[in-house]
Amino acid sequence: MSNPVAKIIDRHLKIWNARHAAERITGIPLTYAEDVVIGEPAAWFSGFAGIELAIKTVQAQMPEMELAVTGPIQTTGEVSTYTWALAGKDGNPVVKGRDVITVKHERIISRYVFFDT
Repeated sequence: MSNPVAKIIDRHLKIWNARHAAERITGIPLTYAEDVVIGEPAAWFSGFAGIELAIKTVQAQMPEMELAVTGPIQTTGEVSTYTWALAGKDGNPVVKGRDVITVKHERIISRYVFFDT
């Protein structure tokens, strides 16, 4: 994975899939800007505390689910997009979607989430 954005997205997914808050809290400042914004259809989150709240909310609603990239990462300038799926242990996706992220100084400064299902 030589693409720098791919490495950032990999760190992002590891944080979202981490079940222990300590793991997430360690990785969040390495992956996101301090004033990061996350826009989802039903809610907006900002900052490190907002990311932790967003992750805890998703994990409470869908325990044991894993987030994974399902298609190529496309990048133009500082903006990248990719498709993803949230699946259970059986591998069947429960939710699919697309993220659009902005990366600056090797940190995600914004992430907008679009759901397919």
